[in-house]
Amino acid sequence: MEENKRITFVLRAIQNQIKMIIHNTLPKCEKGPKSQLQGGILGYLYHHRDQPVYQKDLEKAFRISGATATNTLQVMEREGLIVRKAQDRDARLKRIQMTEEALQGHARMEAHMEMMDNCITGGMTEEEVLQLSRLLGMVMKNLERLAEKYDALPQENEPEENRSSRDGPS
Repeated sequence: MEENKRITFVLRAIQNQIKMIIHNTLPKCEKGPKSQLQGGILGYLYHHRDQPVYQKDLEKAFRISGATATNTLQVMEREGLIVRKAQDRDARLKRIQMTEEALQGHARMEAHMEMMDNCITGGMTEEEVLQLSRLLGMVMKNLERLAEKYDALPQENEPEENRSSRDGPS
């Protein structure tokens, strides 16, 4: 890595390279995710299949709005990737689960992602891989703190009346 390259540039380039390789090599399936968010949601459901998952869990995990989650889940349900099951105690609360077909397709993708992880960490010792994970975790926490800071600030082009309604009563 050149000394003068910014970390943000390098991380972006890495992300773009990973995205391109995944797009070009991922096993295609008839009923698969149509977007990166759908793929991420299927991955989340796959790794949490032994526990109940609700829309709020996905909103928090992916840092998305309720509207985005609702729209994405509706499309995924129509495509046969997920089912939403009402809970006995509260019919408004719907548990989200992968369909069997989506589960099998995602298992193939998990194997592919494992190969990608092994490729990315090739030549690294187990200790170096753990250190990389720890450092990337720190980067993510720092970015989350920065995002929280900027979420709390009024937006430059936001009208004054929206600021006061967003910030709550004075």
